Amino acid sequence: MKSQTAIEFMSIVALGLTLIAITSFFGVDYITSYFRDIDSINAQQTVDTISSSINLVYAQGAGAVTKAYINLPNGIDRSGTYLYKDEINLRLSGKHSKDVYKTTKIRVYGAIPLNPGRVTLSVEMVQPIGAAVVFVNDHNPSGVFVEVYNDSSRTMVDNTFSGGDTVYYTITLSDENFNLRRGDSPVNMTIYYPNKTIAESYVANVHDYYLNNYTLPSINGTWIISAMIPDSRIVGAAYIKVG
Repeated sequence: MKSQTAIEFMSIVALGLTLIAITSFFGVDYITSYFRDIDSINAQQTVDTISSSINLVYAQGAGAVTKAYINLPNGIDRSGTYLYKDEINLRLSGKHSKDVYKTTKIRVYGAIPLNPGRVTLSVEMVQPIGAAVVFVNDHNPSGVFVEVYNDSSRTMVDNTFSGGDTVYYTITLSDENFNLRRGDSPVNMTIYYPNKTIAESYVANVHDYYLNNYTLPSINGTWIISAMIPDSRIVGAAYIKVG
């Protein structure tokens, strides 16, 4: 009798533990999903705000300046985050990474920090280059800009390449008045394969601008050339299409 009672008791305990494990699993999954949804909403609001600010200065014309007040989400993934050409893209990291994307009415060069939280950006319509430029306030350098070319003299801006081509790229640092940064700054340079893994990574010592090149292997897709100032984690990037 005692043996049977003990078996029944152990069965009840085992069932209880199983129910707790199942509940905990779905509870953690729900919480993770909830916070990911919050980050996705913040990311969408961020790209919408930046895009609206860029379109505003474009409509107002050369020299127009405005502020963009954004709340950056957690988990921004550098491998797919850029303000370049007429696109804004924030990539959220995680088990299932997600790109939050928006287009603009004008070319854009821009810098954005990876750290989460409230940030103020300055957006200016710069006539000589015919583009909107995005700076991060209260940092120097506040602008990190990447441009890619298909020739060593850097006269042909291009972002469409084939495997085996050499990409020539330029990194420029400036303050928020678009003055070139005059002083050495370490910049973490990373080139990402289309599958988000690192193809090349190194630290460059940049005075005001920096030139380098990279020969592409025959891997089709969207590559990212990313420059990051390590102390502020401000990133500027360009994408290239291979194939």
